[in-house]
Amino acid sequence: MAEIKIQSVTKQFGDVKAVDNFVATVGDGEFVSILGPSGCGKTTMLRMVAGFEKPTAGEIYIGDKLVSSPAKGIFVPPEKRSIGMVFQSYAVWPHMTVFENVGYPLKIKGLPKHEIADRTNKALELVHLGGLAQRLPSQLSGGQQQRVALARALVAEPDLLLLDEPLSNLDAKLRESMRFEIKELQKKLGVTVIYVTHDQAEAMAMSDRIIVMNAGVIHQIGNPAEVYETPADKTIADFIGLVNFLRAEAGEGGVTIPALGRTVPAPAGLAAGQAVAAVRPEHIALAAPGQGLTGTVVHKSYLGDAVDWRIEIGGEELRVIAPAAAFNEYGPGGQIGLEVDKVMIFPA
Repeated sequence: MAEIKIQSVTKQFGDVKAVDNFVATVGDGEFVSILGPSGCGKTTMLRMVAGFEKPTAGEIYIGDKLVSSPAKGIFVPPEKRSIGMVFQSYAVWPHMTVFENVGYPLKIKGLPKHEIADRTNKALELVHLGGLAQRLPSQLSGGQQQRVALARALVAEPDLLLLDEPLSNLDAKLRESMRFEIKELQKKLGVTVIYVTHDQAEAMAMSDRIIVMNAGVIHQIGNPAEVYETPADKTIADFIGLVNFLRAEAGEGGVTIPALGRTVPAPAGLAAGQAVAAVRPEHIALAAPGQGLTGTVVHKSYLGDAVDWRIEIGGEELRVIAPAAAFNEYGPGGQIGLEVDKVMIFPA
């Protein structure tokens, strides 16, 4: 396996910086996700690690081997980087059987037929496709095709596995089961993984650490709990999970939040003036009228296991997620109590 070092990497297309001064280290055997909205540069960064794109500046190491450095004139092609890659589109060859698809990287390497057969069968067993070796991709479900792509990426025993939005074409239930399968497989093999996704639930469920990108720049690197509970800025708080933003004012005595009728301590470095208070829906509890704050129900949506409430308070609207059985008697226009137990503060 291998440690990955990405040192001040920039990628420019004309006047546009797709990736700007990307600095990160992925530990040996670590599962790291690059998370961000479409167009933020995450796939471009992955393609530079893979060798499909050349950096404009900076250096990339896989293990102790320098594989990209414009300044030193070094560029190692993808086939010599000991990587496996899984694409969003599966990219399995329709005219080849499952066995032929998975064994193809070994065939290209010129390995003996018996070794190709042995390693291919082992890879298929790893992804639970042992009985489907002679089928064509057209005879497989989307989830099975994704497993073929995963087995093909692993069959050559790469130092590094790169996954580019590999589950986005699957339905929600299959996507959820596949994310756990990939994580279990990674733990079993101990392979280093860089996983690109725009889905924050995927990143939270699978990653040891998350690199959050926006507009080509890293905003935060941390484990899932750190990124969710202590986001570095308002952009991350908004992108990861659900959040309510409320007007606030920072002064000498702290940060006043008019809608909540409270003042909280100001975070270090916050300048006086307008600020933003952020409250996650799970940090708001419903209560009977007269308990805590009083709000007015604007709307509620039944979600099965929960109810999604929109509640007006102090001229602003809060979103609250509560158990489905709670407070069914309250409807639009009714008064309801609210208790808020955690508030985050950001510059406006």
